[in-house]
Amino acid sequence: MKISVLGSTGVIGSLVLEIAEKEKIEVIGLSAGRNIKKLRKQVKKFSPQYISVKRKEDAEKIGKNILWGKEGLKTLATLKKADLIVIAVSGTAGILPTYEAVRAGKRIALANKESLVSAGAIIMEEARKNGAEIIPIDSEHNSLFQLFFYPERPEKVIITASGGPFLKGKPEKIRIEDVLSHPVWHMGQKITVDSATLMNKAFEIVEARWLFSLEPERISVLIHPQSIVHSIFKMKDGALIAHMSYPDMRIPIQYVLLYPKRGEPPSMTLDLTQVRKLEFYAASPEKFPALGIGYKMVSSPSSLSALINGANDEAVEAFLKKKLDFEGIIDVIINVSNKHRFYEPASIEEVYQLVNEGRQRAEKIIEGGK
Repeated sequence: MKISVLGSTGVIGSLVLEIAEKEKIEVIGLSAGRNIKKLRKQVKKFSPQYISVKRKEDAEKIGKNILWGKEGLKTLATLKKADLIVIAVSGTAGILPTYEAVRAGKRIALANKESLVSAGAIIMEEARKNGAEIIPIDSEHNSLFQLFFYPERPEKVIITASGGPFLKGKPEKIRIEDVLSHPVWHMGQKITVDSATLMNKAFEIVEARWLFSLEPERISVLIHPQSIVHSIFKMKDGALIAHMSYPDMRIPIQYVLLYPKRGEPPSMTLDLTQVRKLEFYAASPEKFPALGIGYKMVSSPSSLSALINGANDEAVEAFLKKKLDFEGIIDVIINVSNKHRFYEPASIEEVYQLVNEGRQRAEKIIEGGK
């Protein structure tokens, strides 16, 4: 088994390498953004044949034959020797390598939400045409992937959300450190902010549509603070079939790396005798406006999702730079989406144009423009 890991220095990429080392999986490609110090350590440990970084100047510092930029990502996403391409690149940078990997007919372990949110129709069509296989790493979609081996298709799928750090109420003044203190999961800054606003769940609604060919009305969300039940099938006769595990990303990551086989537990095994309670609450768009955005995206032409993806990127970045307060993130996204003309983008270039338009329009709003 040989893998190429794009986004190797992030939280997910690092866990992928941890599991790869445990399972003696050969790592032939590594790509990173700007965390060159961590990348050097990974290169020393795994001795990959291919290395890529974000910037040319970093490539030159590391040594000869180091790839960089979009072409570097494209190369690592299409390696002929790789049995599995892990795409753990964060943000819109993950769209292009995902697209190139499906065009090359690869098996892909996908941890990048933006790919399917922005370009789901295009990417899934290319996957069908080229025989590519996408296995989601994200805990909710990974659990749905496993549930879909059940012989009957469900009437409805339910994905769960922890509710983030403010489920029981928000402080009067929300600080960045409050937002980044997720009660269950340890993740990068961007996705942790998205978890607090619930935009990550809005994006997961869109992902579920494309990954499993689901009509919008068959996707719903429940708030589940313990994050033990990751997804649920609701069957025609009213039966509920749930997928449960201890909330640790090592579990879905190992499943994807070893698929279709299973390995020994990579972390704590869920002991139901120690589970004191499992809580579930309604996730109404009125209480959680991000979910309303998610249902609007999944029911609209794909241009809206790409636009909102860019707007969310810009708004979260502004929040982390203290240019925008927490509540303003959703306000900016709604403002941008209310002024959009819907259509289906015909190419990956159009998708990037929409993402950039979303960023630019969000930036103007944040700066006080019209």
